[in-house]
Amino acid sequence: MATPGRLTKVLGLPQLVFYAVGVIVGAGIYSVVGAAAGIAGSGLWISFMIGALVALLTALSYAEMATCLPQAGAEYVYLSRAFPGAGWAPFAMGIILILGGAATAATVAVAFGGYLATFVDLPPAFSGLVLLAAMSALAVVGLREAGLANAVFTSIEVGGLLIVIAAGWFGPGEQVEAPFDSGGLLPAAALIFFVYLGFEEVANLAEEVRNPGRDLPRAIIISLALTTALYVLVALSIISLVGPAEIAGNPAPLATAVERVWSGAAGLLSAIALFATANTVLITLIAGARMIFSMSRGGDFPGILGQLSSRGSPVPAAAAFLILSAALLPIADIRILAELSSFAALLAFLAVNVALIVLRYRAPMLERPFRVPLSIGRLPLLPVAGIASIIVLLASFDTPVYAGGAIAFALGIVAYWLRDRWR
Repeated sequence: MATPGRLTKVLGLPQLVFYAVGVIVGAGIYSVVGAAAGIAGSGLWISFMIGALVALLTALSYAEMATCLPQAGAEYVYLSRAFPGAGWAPFAMGIILILGGAATAATVAVAFGGYLATFVDLPPAFSGLVLLAAMSALAVVGLREAGLANAVFTSIEVGGLLIVIAAGWFGPGEQVEAPFDSGGLLPAAALIFFVYLGFEEVANLAEEVRNPGRDLPRAIIISLALTTALYVLVALSIISLVGPAEIAGNPAPLATAVERVWSGAAGLLSAIALFATANTVLITLIAGARMIFSMSRGGDFPGILGQLSSRGSPVPAAAAFLILSAALLPIADIRILAELSSFAALLAFLAVNVALIVLRYRAPMLERPFRVPLSIGRLPLLPVAGIASIIVLLASFDTPVYAGGAIAFALGIVAYWLRDRWR
């Protein structure tokens, strides 16, 4: 791992947009679209638009925070600055992000198993465990190779979505009639929010952007617009091809949809989905391990989790995150796992919006190359709207998700109490 220092500013707008799209367009669309269709019905595309709006409100907050505090660590740094002396706030945020990341890795690993079953008859949870182990090994012994694989896999992922859109365009699907009064639109949007996760990772590149005040906000907005367009077209296509009931519990919904038009393309799409799911698991494992490593280095976790291998990889932290992710595999329910991940992310985004508002009052002289528009005095209105929309989505989950959140909260309290002993 590199020694501490200032990162070189080499990134412009095109590189940022490519990176952001690559991070956002992960395996989420391959994983949860079937479950979301079962909730929203033919109004699936509306739920995608709702999720995009909530994501945009918070993305603007990330843009302001990343440009005024351009440091690696993102949420951890923002809360530390907004609430100095309140060590529980960044600690709680780290716990939320770690648990949410583990839920993401488990969700996508189970989806990998579902698509692999198209070729090999293996239990999805077992296949997911093998994937977690393999990607963890790649993350700690070949980080450069992992970066190259990420770039290649991203191109393959987007190509797979274009195949689905083309199938819907040329296929003999039924007319789409979106039930605007469907009670499932908000619950589906809460689940679908999972597919927009990743834009927040762009904030970690702020130190390496030549003109962050200009290019970072543009990259976030452009990448969200591009991915939303892809997602809405995919939603319209699959509903037109097969309808929501048929894919609601399907482990490979996109492949099933394409099968209606091109029988030979279903296997191809399943293979593409394997690349997409493997890519997302790889990225999630890398990020999760580094969050654990960072918190250990800061004294919040035992020192052993902050140790590096001879290759400079945080092997103990990676092993801990692997174990945590694997522990969620027995749930084997993509919808529940994805909702847990979305729940954790929404809590993190809620905290970022709150931190922005607090810093507008506590640090009004802080240089802000980009400011979230629309304010009344020092009060920014869009983060307030973001908080309100996040609360609405947080109220849309099922009971198991709240139970999981309560368990995570209890574990966080215990971990925070033990922190002084570790120190």
